[in-house]
Amino acid sequence: MIPVAILFLLVGLGAVSSAADSRTQPNVAPILDPKKEGAELAVKLRSAAPAENSEFSGFLKITERDGKQTFLPIISRISVTPTNWFALYRTAPTNGLAAETLIITHRPGMSNIYAWTKGTSVVAPVQLSEPFSASDFWLLDLGLEFFHWPQQRAIRAEMSRGRACRVLESVNPAPAAGGYARVLSWIDNETGGILQAEAYDRQGRLLKKFKLGKIQKVQDQWQVRDLSIRNDETRRQTELQFDLQNKR
Repeated sequence: MIPVAILFLLVGLGAVSSAADSRTQPNVAPILDPKKEGAELAVKLRSAAPAENSEFSGFLKITERDGKQTFLPIISRISVTPTNWFALYRTAPTNGLAAETLIITHRPGMSNIYAWTKGTSVVAPVQLSEPFSASDFWLLDLGLEFFHWPQQRAIRAEMSRGRACRVLESVNPAPAAGGYARVLSWIDNETGGILQAEAYDRQGRLLKKFKLGKIQKVQDQWQVRDLSIRNDETRRQTELQFDLQNKR
């Protein structure tokens, strides 16, 4: 599967192949201890790591509320070391936008490290609620930062897209104005993969919806071909689409 560290690409959990198989219909088991189960889910999601290096090319398709579309070429690269792993996202200069490079260092049991460059300028300090390039993906979306928040609860068990799930509530103890205060993630019981998510502000207003897109079989493995994020405030949508045939 795609081990890209971005919401809904399932972070190397091996979830795509099972999620794509509709023959498996596990029962929805009740939640017995919301805090305990939520903390355990968040730990698993934070600590998951890809098994090998890989690289994909693709593009960000940004659709405005009036239907106008912008396409931004993007490369995503995963590098794995014995102690941590790195996720790189790089856009090419296009449509009057400078190239951007984001490198996220994932460290087991520790917080992520973000290094962000716009054109030739290094961005410092990095604000995680800033968008990557002109897209609707914030840096914290790409780093799955909400799974690092201290408050994690499994608030309910339900079906999503034909799969039995736990709904994980991640609460930000100090949300910035206009930022995420709470994120709900639908976690597949069987695979541990993320199927969809919703982000809310401090007033409980829906800000964004994230959703897996099409699934494609490549080299005998089911892989996520695209995912989308819809900004409920601006009515914009960004789709991240990968060319799975050109995996390196």
